[in-house]
Amino acid sequence: MSNPSRRSCFLLGLVWTAILFACTGATCMPRKVIPDLQPPAVFSTPPSVEQLTEVLNRSNQIQSLQSNSVSIRVNNQVSVNANLTWLRPSNFRMNATVAGVKVVDMGSNSELFWMTIREGLTPVMYFARHSEFENLVDRPILPVSPLWLVEALGVVTLDPYQMIQAPVMRPDGRMELTTTVPSPIGNFQRILVVEPMYGITRQVFLKDPVGRQVAVANQSKHEYYSAVQTSLPHQIQIQLSDNHGIEHNLEVTIGSYVVNGMSNDPGTLFAFPNTYGFESRNLVELSQGNPKAVTPMPIAPPQTFPHASYRGVPWDNSLSR
Repeated sequence: MSNPSRRSCFLLGLVWTAILFACTGATCMPRKVIPDLQPPAVFSTPPSVEQLTEVLNRSNQIQSLQSNSVSIRVNNQVSVNANLTWLRPSNFRMNATVAGVKVVDMGSNSELFWMTIREGLTPVMYFARHSEFENLVDRPILPVSPLWLVEALGVVTLDPYQMIQAPVMRPDGRMELTTTVPSPIGNFQRILVVEPMYGITRQVFLKDPVGRQVAVANQSKHEYYSAVQTSLPHQIQIQLSDNHGIEHNLEVTIGSYVVNGMSNDPGTLFAFPNTYGFESRNLVELSQGNPKAVTPMPIAPPQTFPHASYRGVPWDNSLSR
């Protein structure tokens, strides 16, 4: 690739342009603050790692999240309303429609992930198979898989056996927990910033095997879900940085969640979209220098649920010792 930084900025910029296309006037849905939903204090004194682990790992009770009151704001531009669905272990879908026109379709299933945009009059679908993407050292377009968004949304677990240092108490009273996470290209580092009294995460940092910070999520406006004994953030500010220093900011606001109450057919919702009329571009081939990388893909491959979680990636919630 002759100029990966410019190509990275251009291609990911197209995604942001698609989000903002025809969105003038879109606004965030208002949220009501209900006292019963506020995170309860679970500790009166600084907790041990074991105590924090028990509280954070209550998120394992969350099998699915669904919301039709999502607002997305990219690089401090106009917001657009969207729908979001996640189902363990690797099924994700977020799409937005404005004035009857679908401006965003980002999804994942057990095999691959995709995002569709329009380049002028040409609809384009970018995609990659998880197994191939995770083996990429040079990621000039996306530094992480879209599945990392699940941790950014607050579905976080902690394995004390993967901690590489003792917890660090910060001057602001929050606690930092640093874990190592194996991947095919080396060990990533994940830093959780936790509010000890409430047992909730406030920040998630991800560093690649050479120590570069590639993703950050700042989490706020947590609400408590008693059925799963877990608090989830409803406002998330995300910063992604690729291998060439190109940064992109994404703000996600969730009005409300349905937890463990899927209302859609998973086999349909997370199926690879129909590619008829789309130009399909493989992100793996693009990263290897092919400017077009057009690859035919099967239409809606058959799905079997549930799938076993694939291992060795920074956003895989399964524990390994």
